[in-house]
Amino acid sequence: MQRIRLSDQKPAGRSNLLNIIALSGAIAVFVGLSSLLLPPAVAKIFGAEIVLDDTLSVALLLNIALILLIWRGSQVLSRHAKAADDAQREVGMVAVRDYATGLRNRPGIVEIIDEKMGAGENISLINMDLDNFKKINDLYGHQAGDEMLKEVADRLVEVTPEDSACARLGGDEFAVLLFGEAASAKNTLAVAEAIQHAFSDPVSVGGSISKISASMGIYARVKRGSSIADVFRRSDIAMYEAKKAGGERISCFEPEMEAEVQQRYKMESDMREGIPRGEFVPFYQPQYGIRGSNLVGFEVLARWNHPSGELIEPTDFIPLAEATGMIASLSFSVMRQAFVDAKDWDHSLVLAVNISPVQLSDPNLDKQIMKILVETGFPAQRLELEITESSLLEDTPLVLSTITSLKALGIRISLDDFGTGYSSMTQLKAFPFDRIKIDRSFVFSMLDNDESAAIVKSIASLATSLNVPITAEGIESDEMRGYLDEIGSMDGQGWLYGRATSKEDLIKLLPQIALAAGGYDIDDLKIVGEPDSGRGDLDSENKVAKSASG
Repeated sequence: MQRIRLSDQKPAGRSNLLNIIALSGAIAVFVGLSSLLLPPAVAKIFGAEIVLDDTLSVALLLNIALILLIWRGSQVLSRHAKAADDAQREVGMVAVRDYATGLRNRPGIVEIIDEKMGAGENISLINMDLDNFKKINDLYGHQAGDEMLKEVADRLVEVTPEDSACARLGGDEFAVLLFGEAASAKNTLAVAEAIQHAFSDPVSVGGSISKISASMGIYARVKRGSSIADVFRRSDIAMYEAKKAGGERISCFEPEMEAEVQQRYKMESDMREGIPRGEFVPFYQPQYGIRGSNLVGFEVLARWNHPSGELIEPTDFIPLAEATGMIASLSFSVMRQAFVDAKDWDHSLVLAVNISPVQLSDPNLDKQIMKILVETGFPAQRLELEITESSLLEDTPLVLSTITSLKALGIRISLDDFGTGYSSMTQLKAFPFDRIKIDRSFVFSMLDNDESAAIVKSIASLATSLNVPITAEGIESDEMRGYLDEIGSMDGQGWLYGRATSKEDLIKLLPQIALAAGGYDIDDLKIVGEPDSGRGDLDSENKVAKSASG
């Protein structure tokens, strides 16, 4: 589309004015010439012997031609001016409208917010993000995605009141601006609920039936003095609260949410500085053979030695590391330190390290880990990477290729938290796992819950049939250990055997790890430690967020 600038129309306006002046002058000359030639011409028509002035006759004819020429030029200029006006209006519409949905775009909704706030009107903003929209594009293509966006737009327009404006902010993010009486907190929530209800009906896209769901954040009755950036930020904060709660929810902005976000930004900044400074360090939780009570290795769990002196648990920083893309650098930093720590320990001791699903989507993961192994001199055969069941659902061909490449290096692969996800026998056969880890939730409740006990027995039986070793997590008592021993041969970890500890404390407790590992007595080697305050502390000590390394 050709761009029409306002400045381009000034010469056209001046040309029109000149045409009018010229036409007026030509008409004046026409009148003058006509007054001289018309009387003699009429007289001659009626038989008078009069000779007409040839010069004046020619001048009159030329004047008539000039008038016609100027008139036609005016018509052309008028059409051009109208086309320019239409193009300018079209450019203005394109600037504030979203092509795919017909709704206003971000500049378009900002324009209205600015207008309403300038007039002192009450406004509320509903910010929404479609849940799992990426899967629609991935499964059915971008055309199906566009169909979904159009359907969302149509349903928004259908259920929102007159005192509102709908917009697509970009990607799969939409907004509804409410003003006037519709902007009350009660009415805004009612509109959000109506949208949620409208989305409940399935939609046909890409030849399949899909469901629309959205996470919505509300900033109701915007405070006087707020900027447009404040309006979007606060509704955005509320929307992410809805997403964090599981999606397909409505969340209303509260002032404390903003404080939490600022704290999150501060933590993110501290993490970016702390990773290269080596503030994230490995802690080691021992793993033992349940039947032989022999030390077999350690699971590497990350801790953050914050400059404030606080030792921060992984459950507080791993999700943020994954969300901000720092998980790989954090993981490799902790991994490198662990390899250096453990390379001279008994070579029968294995290090188990968690790998995030985010990392598994990196086709260069095997090369990056191999580089660290070579640089630290740690044997690949002593490394066991733990991946969660959810990782298998992300991109199966890529995950399988990554696992195969890692195993080709001699690295072992363990399926972590087994029983909590969606793994099937087909997946267990498809993925070459070297170990299965029974999730601690089943182990903890197996003595009191028949269903948990049945799950533990089934997993043990399945692993035996596949000839895959087992590790049971969360063993806290001799009774649990005895029960698992009766089920079959397996390894175990948990509070019974010891809590995760730093290398320095580990060396003090187990000086023998630098020597031969065989023949240890469990009572001599057990890392003693009691939970500080019940179950919650136990959970954070015994388990890193299993979606991440270290």
